[in-house]
Amino acid sequence: MYLRPLETADAPQIAGLWLTGAAESAKTEAAYLPQVSQQAYAQIIADELAAQTCLGWGIFDTATTNLFAYLTAKIYLPEPEFAQTPCLYLQDLDVHPQQRRRGLGAQLVAAARSYAIEQKLGSIEVNWLSEDVQASAFWHSQGFKQFLVRGCCRLQ
Repeated sequence: MYLRPLETADAPQIAGLWLTGAAESAKTEAAYLPQVSQQAYAQIIADELAAQTCLGWGIFDTATTNLFAYLTAKIYLPEPEFAQTPCLYLQDLDVHPQQRRRGLGAQLVAAARSYAIEQKLGSIEVNWLSEDVQASAFWHSQGFKQFLVRGCCRLQ
């Protein structure tokens, strides 16, 4: 296995893992049921990687170059009204179901952390479903703590 920055050509494999992860998240929260095809999402990711509005890292199989896990992120600049520093916002982290519990997610978070330090960013932020016990345990194990609570009131 090897870790490297994501490239535009990785988009179809990213989209495949994303659909798997999103379908799992939808079991906890139906609002996250994917509404785009794998091909459409691959185009979205390819466009973002090409435009450099998104960055990330992947862990690939050495023999087959199949994607085992990936993490995508964006740099958020501070709002001028507040005393904030730029941060790295982690968008998605997905690990192939057969590769879980092997430390791949932690390796990807470490790559993001190293990047954020190199770029002199002030923090790394991530959102996860609070009712997803597995996601909560993972992010807490990586040193993430709650600092903002986002509520939701369903209207229908």
